[in-house]
Amino acid sequence: MNQRPRSTRGFTLIELMIAVAILAILLATAIPAYQNFTIRASVSEALAGLAPVKTDLATFYVRNGRFPVGDERAHFKIEPADQHPTFRNLNIHGVGACNSSAGCAQSRVEVQLQRRVYRGVGGDSHSQLRLEGLASPNGTITWKCGPRDVQPVKTEWLPASCRETS
Repeated sequence: MNQRPRSTRGFTLIELMIAVAILAILLATAIPAYQNFTIRASVSEALAGLAPVKTDLATFYVRNGRFPVGDERAHFKIEPADQHPTFRNLNIHGVGACNSSAGCAQSRVEVQLQRRVYRGVGGDSHSQLRLEGLASPNGTITWKCGPRDVQPVKTEWLPASCRETS
């Protein structure tokens, strides 16, 4: 009789099914984690794109001793017609009691992101973030970022530096 030795036999159907099930479980956890990672990288890129706006606001504050109010904010606004790769809309607002003579001690930049940033996950319900600049009495400006109150970006998509807001 010509029987094969037991060590050269292939996998059984049960062993193959178990291997496929293990792979499916690993992929089910890895794909969402990878998707969140790529979205977080895109949101970080968007925050880096706000650097010129932060610089303009800081320059305005240094020159005038206050943040802009009313029509003074017009030259900081990025319109959808600008076809910015990251921002769909960007608005700058004074925070607190602001007027044209005293200005504002705090400024808020509200950003609605392009769909490509968050890959359309959740539609537009997770498309907005904010950046707040607060001037100290010695003239330094500290910036805080986080999700906006309306259509907020998911917290797990924000860089670690933006997750703690008060």
